Amino acid sequence: MTYFTAGLWHFAAAMAFSATLGLLAGRELDFWLRRPEYLLPLILFSCALFFVPDKWAKKGPLKFLHYPLPDWDVLLLGPASHRHWLSHSALFPLILFGLAQKFPLLLHAPFTSVATGICVGVGSHLFWDCVGSRGHKIVFVPYMWALREASSRVYLLGGAVLALCVAGYFCLMQAG
Repeated sequence: MTYFTAGLWHFAAAMAFSATLGLLAGRELDFWLRRPEYLLPLILFSCALFFVPDKWAKKGPLKFLHYPLPDWDVLLLGPASHRHWLSHSALFPLILFGLAQKFPLLLHAPFTSVATGICVGVGSHLFWDCVGSRGHKIVFVPYMWALREASSRVYLLGGAVLALCVAGYFCLMQAG
C-alpha cells in the first residue's frame, strides 16, 4: 500500500488550514507558507515527504521522513499500534502551550512560528484522519483495547480542534 494519496490529502488539509490561519490573522493567504520555520514543522507533522517512493522509504532513516510524526507509532511500535492514542492526540501542541506559559520569553519569533507549524500540522493530520478514513480506531493497547469508530472520530476531531486552537493562540502571539 502506498502512502502517496493519503499523504497528498494530508498535505492539502495542512495547506487549507495554513491559508485560513493567514486570513484569520488579517494577513495574506500565503503568509505562513513563506516562513521556512513554519513550513518545515508543518510538513513533518502533517504529511512528511509523502512523495518519496515507498521502495525507498522502507529502508533506513528515510522511513522516518516518509511518514508524518503522528504516524511514527507504526514505525516505533508496529502496525497494530497505528493511530495510538498518544501519537494521534494534541499532546505536542499542549506541551508547546505549556512551555509558552511557563517561559513567556518563548512567545517571540522564531519559536511562535515553529510552534504554529507544529500545531497546524498535528491539527490538520488529526482532522484528515477523522474525515478521510472509512474505518479506523484509536489504539490504547494493541490487540486488546481500542476505541470504536464513532468514538475514535470524536477523539480525533477533538484533538484537531484543540491543536488548531493552540495554533491560533501562537498566531495571535506572533501578531501581538
